[in-house]
Amino acid sequence: MYWRISDFTEEIKQAVGDEKLNRKTVDIWFKKLEEERIHYVNRTEDTNEKVYNELDLRIGIFIKKKRNENWSLNAIFNEIANQLEVRPFPVEHLEPAKNELPVPSIANVLQHLNLNRFKEELLVEIRGAIEEVAAGQLLELKNQVESIAQRISAPDKTEDERERRFQDIIVKRRVEYQLEKEALLLWTAKPVEERFKKVGLLRKEEDITKRDLFVKDFINRHFAERLKKEIIFEENAKQEELPV
Repeated sequence: MYWRISDFTEEIKQAVGDEKLNRKTVDIWFKKLEEERIHYVNRTEDTNEKVYNELDLRIGIFIKKKRNENWSLNAIFNEIANQLEVRPFPVEHLEPAKNELPVPSIANVLQHLNLNRFKEELLVEIRGAIEEVAAGQLLELKNQVESIAQRISAPDKTEDERERRFQDIIVKRRVEYQLEKEALLLWTAKPVEERFKKVGLLRKEEDITKRDLFVKDFINRHFAERLKKEIIFEENAKQEELPV
């Protein structure tokens, strides 16, 4: 459920039993949270109007209760940043800190970015994408190995031929997996507007179909060249292992 500022203020008033609370005060709280880069408030796509949900409500109630206990806003905001669940800023809203120098220093940038949360979300996104692709590839590899194993189990196949065929499969799959990982890293480096699609009024989610097509196209374009290099590397390694 989402509320505009007036209805959102009423929800806080009912929760804490304070009829004197006004919308201007609540608006100042959340503007200050955004200025301090602590918590982001969602906007509507069409009018860019701020809208609040249950997460914002918990934060608003927390602020009002602490204010009733005579806490300063700075102390409350520090507590929110360290103890409460907050909404991270979208990537397009992440801005480096202003500095007197023409180029912001790394220290200022890190101070204004919730870097740990951003890194964690990025790693989760990459890991999830790799696992999703790898799951399908694992089943395909299993089927291929079983199929080859049945064909090479005939009596007229020598042990060397069976070993060579099996190693060929392993090399191809290793190349495909390496290319998949590279493609997914390149995908996650693309701008958000290229990777995500709008779902409903406020929510965005990753365009899985577009991502999978990007990965497949990357593999198709680089597979032959990479496989050739891998085979040459394997052959050179075997030559080095031969006794002189």
